Amino acid sequence: MIIIIDGPPASGKSTLVRVLKLRYCANTYHYKRLGLNNVFYALLLRIAPGLQCCKLERGRVDPIILVNPNYLVKMSILTLILEIMYKCIEYFLLLLLALMNRCLIIDELFSLGWANYFNLLLFKKALRPNYVIFLMRFDLKFFHMLSRLHKIYYYFIDRSLEKLEMFWRKRGNATPYDVRYLLLVRYSFKLFSEISRKYGIKIKINRIYTP
Repeated sequence: MIIIIDGPPASGKSTLVRVLKLRYCANTYHYKRLGLNNVFYALLLRIAPGLQCCKLERGRVDPIILVNPNYLVKMSILTLILEIMYKCIEYFLLLLLALMNRCLIIDELFSLGWANYFNLLLFKKALRPNYVIFLMRFDLKFFHMLSRLHKIYYYFIDRSLEKLEMFWRKRGNATPYDVRYLLLVRYSFKLFSEISRKYGIKIKINRIYTP
């Protein structure tokens, strides 16, 4: 059995993962997109700080977001290649864990991941439309295969904007809650739900809304 917990930032995903881990005595895996890209762009910003387009206050942020879009456009193919490499590594590890464990809980996946791709496409020009489509198809192909090995339950955790903003501040973030990104996350969930039903991917999908 594989349980996927997804949803917007500060919705309580990690807390729920910890509860489920104790209840089912399961192993957990935190899947985060853009891993190699963030390493690469963090190093690039250290070497060439002039490429940075903005400075943010304390809080977690992907280094790729800080790079000037004019440079990201020129390096879009490199961004794609690094993300494909990262996917291959992460999905190989996920497959091993799925084969070795009766119950595996994954923290973050489709909604946040696809929202990251849409954000880079629409507002940073770091990915081209055909690149985003390729990356999304990569996800779908892998989980279509994985669904033949395990039962997969996908839970999208959502809250009202007021609660999300409150929990965001409680986590110590000084920057305002990104409502635009929230909309991308919710759109990505709806898109994944429709595509998985259309193509018969055997994943049981549930949306849990707590106001």
